[in-house]
Amino acid sequence: MPDLPGYPGLVVRLLALRGLSDAAAIQDFLNPSYSGLLDPHLFKDMAKACDRIWQAIEKKEKIVIYADYDADAITASSVMTLGLRRLGAITDTYIPDRFSEGYGMNIEAMRKIRQEGAGLMITVDCGTNSIAEADLCRELGLDLIITDHHEMTGDLPKAFALINPKNPEDAYPFKYLTGVGVAYKVMQAMFDTDRRRALPDLPDGWEKWLLDLVAVGTVADLQSLTLENRIMVRYGLQVLGKTKWPGLKAMLEAADIKDKKYSTHTLGFVIAPRINAAGRIKHADAAFKLLIADDKQVAAGLAKDLGALNTHRQLLTEQILSEAREKMLAQPDRKVMLAAGEGWPKGVVGLVAGRLAEEFGKPVLIMDKGEEFATGSARSHPKFDIVKALVHAKDLLVKFGGHTQAAGFTLKSENIEAFHQRLLEFADTLGEDGAAPVLEADAEITSADFSWDTYEYLEKFEPFGIGNPRPKFIGRGMEVLEARTVGVTAAHLKLKVLWDGKVADAIAFRMGFLALQLQPNQRIDAIFELESNEWNGRKDLQMKIIDINTDIERDKQA
Repeated sequence: MPDLPGYPGLVVRLLALRGLSDAAAIQDFLNPSYSGLLDPHLFKDMAKACDRIWQAIEKKEKIVIYADYDADAITASSVMTLGLRRLGAITDTYIPDRFSEGYGMNIEAMRKIRQEGAGLMITVDCGTNSIAEADLCRELGLDLIITDHHEMTGDLPKAFALINPKNPEDAYPFKYLTGVGVAYKVMQAMFDTDRRRALPDLPDGWEKWLLDLVAVGTVADLQSLTLENRIMVRYGLQVLGKTKWPGLKAMLEAADIKDKKYSTHTLGFVIAPRINAAGRIKHADAAFKLLIADDKQVAAGLAKDLGALNTHRQLLTEQILSEAREKMLAQPDRKVMLAAGEGWPKGVVGLVAGRLAEEFGKPVLIMDKGEEFATGSARSHPKFDIVKALVHAKDLLVKFGGHTQAAGFTLKSENIEAFHQRLLEFADTLGEDGAAPVLEADAEITSADFSWDTYEYLEKFEPFGIGNPRPKFIGRGMEVLEARTVGVTAAHLKLKVLWDGKVADAIAFRMGFLALQLQPNQRIDAIFELESNEWNGRKDLQMKIIDINTDIERDKQA
């Protein structure tokens, strides 16, 4: 382990587990610099794309931004719109309806966009696998610039320019940019040119004001928070504290978030769900209009509407979750779990799939089964590439796309069972290599490490997320002093324990059922994260329990 004077041994050990063993790498990790972002011109088509965009700006040609409808895409379209308009572009945005048009580019939209006079279209967070749509754009004389980050599942589209770190013909070094991250790389390139410098009243570095939106989309899309993503999210959190955008301010106010010490929790659990709620329940336009709003009153009204949609989305999710879980319990031995229901809202099946994948520790596919077609979402774990599984069954699919752990798809309803069997065949080819990873902790600690000092050191590891998870610890032999349920539906477990003479508080989400099993003086082991619980002006250190072993006495006897 490296010699880091002033750092506790526990912290040094945690850094080493992240592959950080020399002082320079550790300093880059703990204090990431904006200058660490890669040159956007490392994308082979970046110069070509920027030249075409500048041509449109200088000729006052309308640019249409074509987006998907999730938080990554909505923030990407906002970044592209706000940035290009600041450069003098005339822009319009097309966001397909999740329910009538589905995911990605579609032929009718291409025709409409061209008929309305656009000569240039830029996609954000979609387009990589839209072969036919790209061909149509060429036929129509509509120049197409694709900015995306999804996996390639076949031939490359014949676009004017393709900017995607997953492009096998490209050599961009960082492969885990999100859709909004790729959009920001385009803005980086656009703002770093002599043409930009000729514009009046545009200070150097203006594009950094877009980083709060980049941070929201990056965290929402669950991509690796390492290297470039870590830098953009870290700086984005700082920018969020002084955001220029009335829409983000209004959302934070509507959510009653007053403290400006924002974290990835703020991005992923406060802002992103509200953005996603628009596309899941109604139309994503509502979220996009909020993010680009320049009027405080308009933004406040839109933020209130999104809050109501999010509440409705939460109720729908719980309803479908309960129905889908019943279907899952009937197939406990299957390596890939699938459930379909009539009338399940397309906007919440992805959320349900994610919750059940976490609960069962297996890949889960949830779909809305229509009379002719079924549309669904899939969620998986790091050892099971769900896109490869879908490729294995692609002859049964109308369309599909996504990432290694999250994907969307459409197929004929009559093929659902055959589709499930094909996925099970793929799972069998992986054997144990495709099994869910075992829950692992970073270190076993004692009550002496359960302290504000440890917590404050760990905060330097922020932003937490995929690739840089919040450290998990094992605590042994804790004596239960109090166990009770909390939450509106009594779903969560609140504990007070005595640990080596120190009294500690703990919360275990969705473990309320254990309240009746845990008795005073009973000893438990637990895997947990350290967190700060702030309520009514009071700040307490507590454990956020991930897993509990209630049988340690029996284990010792065995």
